[in-house]
Amino acid sequence: MTYLEFLILFIGIPLFVISFWAFKKQCLFQKNIFGIGLMCLIALVYTTPWDNYLVMQNVWSYPPGVVLATIGYVPIEEYGFMVLQTMFAGILWSLVSSKVNVSGLSFSGKGIVASLIPGVLGGFFLYHKSGTYAGLILVWAFPPLAMQWGLGAGVLLSSFKRWMPLWVGLTLYLCLADAYAISTNIWTITPATRSGIEVGNLPVEEALFFALTNLFVFQGLCLWKAWRNR
Repeated sequence: MTYLEFLILFIGIPLFVISFWAFKKQCLFQKNIFGIGLMCLIALVYTTPWDNYLVMQNVWSYPPGVVLATIGYVPIEEYGFMVLQTMFAGILWSLVSSKVNVSGLSFSGKGIVASLIPGVLGGFFLYHKSGTYAGLILVWAFPPLAMQWGLGAGVLLSSFKRWMPLWVGLTLYLCLADAYAISTNIWTITPATRSGIEVGNLPVEEALFFALTNLFVFQGLCLWKAWRNR
């Protein structure tokens, strides 16, 4: 299976189904669509340099013949994955957005302090070769977490129960899809740069990556709604 085939089968088709469902439930109104588009743009801009660095450092690799072409060090399909995953999370969010009653943003010093924990932990991991991947994920995740938790920790905590099941469900689904991609050699995570802790054949770092990237989208759209309702 090629990366493009994987993307169509595991992301494109489910995304189409979820989008159709959200449309039928009249959840995809203009403000939600704009917010999802904004999240897609942010995800693409913020993730592109990081993805290129990972491939350049041989943390990720792709065997010959499974990708169409690359831009920089990263396959074209990977850029598509960034956008489609964000859209997937955003449309799932839209299914519960009407039940999330939040308004206004307020600075939270405790939120910023809490975001330091993954940042410091990531820095520590980077001192060890086997912590390279986890460290790069956590250090990369620190700025978005600091911004989101610093701007609206109260809003996020108050709404967490509403969107948490969808966040967990999407993360588990992407972990299963990723495990399949690894088993069929669509991409490889270099053993020397990871801890070696796995669930089945899925490196724990991959689960961490999906949990955080999905969290960014759900939190971002929650804060977007709170800001609109200020």
